[in-house]
Amino acid sequence: MHIPVLLQEVIQFLNPQSNENFIDATVGEGGYTLAILQHTAPFGKVLGIDLDGEALKLAEKKLMAFGERVIFRQGNFKDIAKIARKENFESVNGVVFDLGLGTFQIEESQRGFSFLRDEPLKMTFDPRNTLTAEKVINEMDVNELAKIFREYGEEKNAYRIAKAIGEAREKERITTTGQLVNIIMKCGVKKTKIHPATKVFQALRIYVNDELNNLGQALRGSAEILEKKGRIAVVSYHSLEDRIVKNFFRDQQKEGVLKIITKKPITPTKVEILNNYRSRSAKLRVAQKII
Repeated sequence: MHIPVLLQEVIQFLNPQSNENFIDATVGEGGYTLAILQHTAPFGKVLGIDLDGEALKLAEKKLMAFGERVIFRQGNFKDIAKIARKENFESVNGVVFDLGLGTFQIEESQRGFSFLRDEPLKMTFDPRNTLTAEKVINEMDVNELAKIFREYGEEKNAYRIAKAIGEAREKERITTTGQLVNIIMKCGVKKTKIHPATKVFQALRIYVNDELNNLGQALRGSAEILEKKGRIAVVSYHSLEDRIVKNFFRDQQKEGVLKIITKKPITPTKVEILNNYRSRSAKLRVAQKII
């Protein structure tokens, strides 16, 4: 079962009131949307956007009792402003982003998001995406691979791992996560608190889905469509995402568009981490529109 990360804190900062409208830009399996709908009864609405059509179907099933109060649209959150306008979804009082992977994507999608499962090497949020992790791993120049691991995974052993992948793919095409993990494990990377494949998998996922560029566009679009006093809440899971959110909020505050509500990022309590280990690296930042 999917457990929304920092749910109480997100709801506290968004402060949804009766009949207000919100956008869940990464609706996933509907955890935040459910809570917002409960707080905005009887007529408040949520526009739920997700790139993953399969996850969206799960959310639709889970929230069908809310009827027309929830609108689901498959799409990239970089197009949030365009999607909202197309749906005539106006008077937006808040937007929430959860930039992590959903339980469905990790455990059931069979797209290779987890290094703990042997699955096809895809890593695509949108199954229709033709650029897959398999294509990147097998066809990209070793130096370019190393650059991806270094920039998007902050992997210190980027070139060593890329070189090992280059040598392995000369013998056979790398098509599964299991093959990739074995290559990483055999190339002499020192063990730390995290699994040796963690940063490589993160880097591939970010690159394949163009996550960082999309996030920047999504934040700009959100600020554009928010009502005055409306809030943007973003839950991120690694420093690259958090830095983009932090810098965007800071720049918008300098321009007099947003006011930063969370001077420091909000992190999960020890109790939440015990109940949901995937929340351990989460950081919540919130800003409010002031014009």
